[in-house]
Amino acid sequence: MKMKMLPLAIAAAMAPGFAAAADVSGFVDVIYTITDDLSGTPSSTEGKFDTTGEIDFSASPADGVTVRIDLDVVADPVSGSDSASIEQAFFAWNAAEGVTVLGGIFGNPIGMECGDAPCMWGTNGGVVGNILNQQTALDGNNITGLAVAGVVGPATITLGLLNDMDNTDDENSIAFVVNASPIEGLDLELGFATQADQAKNPGSAEDVTDFNVSYAIPGVEGLSVGLDYLTTGKIIDSAYEIMIDYSYDKFGVGLRLEEVSYEATGASDSERTTFHVSYQVASNLVAILEVADGDHTTTPAAASGITGIQQDGLTTLELIATF
Repeated sequence: MKMKMLPLAIAAAMAPGFAAAADVSGFVDVIYTITDDLSGTPSSTEGKFDTTGEIDFSASPADGVTVRIDLDVVADPVSGSDSASIEQAFFAWNAAEGVTVLGGIFGNPIGMECGDAPCMWGTNGGVVGNILNQQTALDGNNITGLAVAGVVGPATITLGLLNDMDNTDDENSIAFVVNASPIEGLDLELGFATQADQAKNPGSAEDVTDFNVSYAIPGVEGLSVGLDYLTTGKIIDSAYEIMIDYSYDKFGVGLRLEEVSYEATGASDSERTTFHVSYQVASNLVAILEVADGDHTTTPAAASGITGIQQDGLTTLELIATF
């Protein structure tokens, strides 16, 4: 449901103690498109700015549960329109030592990359995140339900009962995620989520399995590598991202290699290479210059638009300011 900022502010103010206890944070994301091979002539995107933002309200009373609401704000100067919508709304309850209960609308626990600009790998989302986002009915790769996360030995195990990821009637999704950090700098995650089959939802990729790993290379400060690998029951045979990042002082560079293989016979793999350079302009402002080149030719109809890879080159300049 779309909701204007004013009604949300009124609702927050009417909740006893909410406004006084809430912390406010968020970001503004400005993207300038330098080149876009698919934009046509004259270009509808080149030389244009796109601006989005987010305002996050959270409260954690000492004798209660943590409550959070994230509000997405979109301003489109080209069309002259603007809007705001609730992206997430959830509570987190520390039910017992090492056990947390999460309920409401929250981020999909499957996969490595989040959907908010400050925590994305670069300007453009990766194929795994795009596939997961296309399979969830809610924007921003979010899901609705109840999840319990508990520490079990060296791992954290999360089990979720959710609305079907694509909101198919009379169906639920079950999510199971294991996170572990066996050595310093190494983070591992294995996730699985069920979905309605194609007999009930023709656009479903059915069950989803994801494995991702990130590793900060010891002895080389600022150097890290990552892998995110996904497979589904239908449509996508496999999709992966390999990321290499290096940061020094205020500068950073990153390289990402991606490939998607499809279930359909005769479909060509989709590939993309992305490189970016970032600079920390201020403590809460980062600039990212990103160049992406995609190879995307014969895609099965069922997978159209699901990966985010297109047959094009794209160059963008992004400015992310946080508060």
